[in-house]
Amino acid sequence: MGAGMRVTLVIPSYWGRRTGEPFNPEDAVYDHPTPLDAQGTLARALESIRILRYRNFRVLVLGVATHPDLEDEVEGRLREIVAPFRRHFPVALLSHSHEREMRGILEEGGNGAFAHMLSLRGYSNIRNFCLVAACLDGAEAAVLFDDDEVYEDPHYLEKVDEVLGSEFQGRFIGGLAGYYVNPDGGYLLPRNTDWVFAEWPAVECMNRAFTIIEVGERLKPTPWVFGGNMCIHRELFTRVAFDPRVTRGEDIDYLINAKFLGYDFFLENTLWIRHLPPPKTAPLWRRFREDLDRFVYTREKLRTQEAVEGCRRVRVEELDPYPGRFLRDDLEDMVFRTCVLMALDYLSRKDDEGFAESMANLLRARAGPRVSRNPFREYLAWRRRWEEFMRFLAREEGLQRYVQGLYEGAR
Repeated sequence: MGAGMRVTLVIPSYWGRRTGEPFNPEDAVYDHPTPLDAQGTLARALESIRILRYRNFRVLVLGVATHPDLEDEVEGRLREIVAPFRRHFPVALLSHSHEREMRGILEEGGNGAFAHMLSLRGYSNIRNFCLVAACLDGAEAAVLFDDDEVYEDPHYLEKVDEVLGSEFQGRFIGGLAGYYVNPDGGYLLPRNTDWVFAEWPAVECMNRAFTIIEVGERLKPTPWVFGGNMCIHRELFTRVAFDPRVTRGEDIDYLINAKFLGYDFFLENTLWIRHLPPPKTAPLWRRFREDLDRFVYTREKLRTQEAVEGCRRVRVEELDPYPGRFLRDDLEDMVFRTCVLMALDYLSRKDDEGFAESMANLLRARAGPRVSRNPFREYLAWRRRWEEFMRFLAREEGLQRYVQGLYEGAR
């Protein structure tokens, strides 16, 4: 086997306030940011990369703080964690100071109009930063990985190299989806026994969607993808961006965006990683708010589709059973019932804030998508700008040298 395609493995690592510090409403909401006084999971993830037999890859760690006040300390911690692994494989750290420097390079070169496309706040912006980093790194494939996961299959990247960028049944494989194996060895989610979610069948729908892992051929089109186990060919990531208006579920939204442009994601049913997530830290009402925002917004993006040259219409049935179940007309009814149950739960525990925020969620879903009036048209405008940005980055030697220099650990 030859050298294979050049792969950049990109790992966002999220860090937040110390253990016991109260939730700050100004903090960016991520599922489980590592407290600054905790050991974290990044070193474990990096250690697992050592088993990969494929050699034509490099690793970029994106260091993310939940609040600007924490940025310097987060970056310092990450430098310490990343440094020992430099002797095992090429690895670089990209964090908030680098984001500022990269924006400065753009502005000094008269290209400040692109600077706003670089952001390390919010899931979609961070995933886009992953793609920017891969582009500047000269990668043919961006492999997205999260720091609460580990590789246990030494042939993982060889499998990616074998199929990504090839054709399957006459269709180009621009996006490849793998799946998560839980600590217990299974891939299904545990049955939700919490009565609060009796009217919110997310677990049931996701588990039905996961049946394609064992059914049929090794490769098959998929309606879902995990952000921590998705592989994107350069042809796709230079054309399709994550939607910055999506604050959660950006992975599946990306799959839908790719469908607009005629690209399918394919599940590779031997492409697995072990998922070892720590407990989530944001309040339940806040996490549910992120979910309802995401589904209301994505449903509106599908509803506002119009005939555009080079685009195809995506039907909600293509996304069944998940996320399709949450993109239909009865979404508000499911949200209403779940918010009432959640509010009753908070009330029973004498948590007045949780009760009030649950009620606020109920009204929020009725109000429609945040900010955008026509998500489809606005996303396509963003995507066109993204394609210009990617063409620019492909020839922008200053930023390319900057990212290459990060592997030397000098910055």
